[in-house]
Amino acid sequence: MSGLSNLKKLQVILREKTSNNIILTIISFLFAFVLLFSSYLYPNISYTLKVKILDYSSNIVNAIYSPIGTINKSFTNLNNIINIYNINHDLTKENENLKNITNKIIILEAENQELKKLLNLSNDINYKYITAKIISKVNSSFIQSVILMVGKNNNISLGSPVLYNNTLLGYINEVGFNSSRVLSITDINVKIPSVILDRDIKIILSGSNSKFLEILNYVDTSVLKAGDKVFTSGDGNMYPAGLFVGTVRKKLDGSNIIEPSIKLNDLNYVQVIGWKPKERGIDINIDSTLYE
Repeated sequence: MSGLSNLKKLQVILREKTSNNIILTIISFLFAFVLLFSSYLYPNISYTLKVKILDYSSNIVNAIYSPIGTINKSFTNLNNIINIYNINHDLTKENENLKNITNKIIILEAENQELKKLLNLSNDINYKYITAKIISKVNSSFIQSVILMVGKNNNISLGSPVLYNNTLLGYINEVGFNSSRVLSITDINVKIPSVILDRDIKIILSGSNSKFLEILNYVDTSVLKAGDKVFTSGDGNMYPAGLFVGTVRKKLDGSNIIEPSIKLNDLNYVQVIGWKPKERGIDINIDSTLYE
């Protein structure tokens, strides 16, 4: 009997809810009909009502989403603060490392100068340079060069090294009175005596008519690692020692290539070194067929 009474109670509740839903549906239809009919008869009133509803609804929506937006901004700001803290921590460590390296360089420079005095060594070559504007660029499979707006009238001579910010770019291989041509280090005709100071390995680099340089001599380069820095060795007196050339990169087969740090065709100005025998410290007559 109790089960039957509970069933009757449930049926009563369902009837009440159903009747309530029917009433709400009827009221909603009537309200919608009144809105449509009033908008047809009184369009101005309908527009005003829409604006009011929009204003009130926008305030309600804004009140609901404003705390959510504030929470999202708080999380974003918190992440930014954490990232800034991590970046600041890394920069602090890097700054300390740079300070240590700078101190070591200062000490080594002082020791180097003192040893030079003790050994009575002559001074290194202090070369001069002039800044030249690039007026034309050539980049083909056969020759990679640029034309400079300087020549013999500016004391430019054949074989003069061309730099940018102490980085070797090439050398002068043609010179006129007012212009000259620079052959890029990536040209296949260019050979560069070089050294990898960290490994104490001397190598000969050659251009390959691509964006990389190749190692010519058959030395043991297995100890080289990607990122090793390559500088001119000064051998042969073709280029001053200590000019930056590029960085060691690994090919897929494990062999080494050198990537120049600067592309000649990306520049508008370069520096041409005065590299005549006199500028190199040679003050005797030399046979140009025997000496570069």
